[in-house]
Amino acid sequence: LHLTIGSSQDARSSTSSSSKSYLTFNHTQTNTEVTLIGCLHGSSSSAKDVSDVLRQSPTDVVVLELCPTRYKDLMRDMHRRRECESDNGSNAMRNNGDYFGMVKKTIEARGISTGIAAAVLGGASGISNTLSGFEPGLEFITAMAYVDSCSNSSDGDAQLNAVRVASGGCDVILADRTVDETLRRVGALPSVSLQMLQEYSDSGLNWNKAYGIDADVLANALSGKGNEQLDMGKALFRNKDMMTDLARITLPSFAFVTVANNMLWNMLNVMADTPAFASDDNYASIMMDLSATMSFRDWGLLATDVSMEFISSAFLLFLGYVLVALPTARLILTERDDQLAKGIEDACKVAAGKYSSNESSNNGGRVVAILGFLHVNGVAKKMIQP
Repeated sequence: LHLTIGSSQDARSSTSSSSKSYLTFNHTQTNTEVTLIGCLHGSSSSAKDVSDVLRQSPTDVVVLELCPTRYKDLMRDMHRRRECESDNGSNAMRNNGDYFGMVKKTIEARGISTGIAAAVLGGASGISNTLSGFEPGLEFITAMAYVDSCSNSSDGDAQLNAVRVASGGCDVILADRTVDETLRRVGALPSVSLQMLQEYSDSGLNWNKAYGIDADVLANALSGKGNEQLDMGKALFRNKDMMTDLARITLPSFAFVTVANNMLWNMLNVMADTPAFASDDNYASIMMDLSATMSFRDWGLLATDVSMEFISSAFLLFLGYVLVALPTARLILTERDDQLAKGIEDACKVAAGKYSSNESSNNGGRVVAILGFLHVNGVAKKMIQP
């Protein structure tokens, strides 16, 4: 097995220490070179990585973390943005109309639970993109531009099949499951959480059987272990551009949540007519006076209260991990990693097929997959260690 870990700054070297944004390995069944690029969706730094890696050598198949519906939507949005680039106001109004229309159609077609999931995911994504200034799908648009530049077709009209877009010189595989299926599964989060809890009970409280796989997938996605995985800490802080994009997506959202939380608490205090301390000095003075009058028994009771508060907080965090984080990992990571890995294996077959007529050649072609950072390690593990 040939494996390299590197960056767009030195795509040919397996010893690059300044940046680690992708994994490259050989798919043994087809002898195809596979590169998995980890992306911060919508960021310019990830779009540059995609461009640099794709152009380092000829690529036979590009795999996108998209389904046919999202692919066509992205293509339509590209054309619409060009038409409306001089009218930002109408474009924003149209985007809002699209959002509410999407939620309404989802509820009508798939039910209220799936509609709520669509509203939450779409709203969160829209707020995040607005605050960060990211362009949704920028890394995918960059890959599409590369495919267009490689196209040998005279009319330029790509034929959209189930998962494959034939485009002459370079094929595109759409490896993700459909939007409807993703929303349906996310809408089923409460039932999946209860199902996993039932599995834990039925297995005689066997953690590994009920939660072990998803816990490993989540830990692996966030950290990565060994040479066959990306170190997420280094990947996300690999250079100034990535750190800037990371700050753009996290700091505004964090500030928005903090301000909203403070406003909510202030409103609740006003409604409850809760008195507030005039200043930090008054607060410190009151605390000093209170501590001076406390007996040894009072201090013991205070320590007990603090300990119980800590234990209850830890218990609530554990419940959140078991009832929310792990079920979400199953829906968003485990299941989709399986789907993406299968799509990349299909891409390897397509790439190898381009060289099958040349019996003297051992070349299996080259496949580049554009994925979110949290999918890279899981997909690589499934393909390298099936």
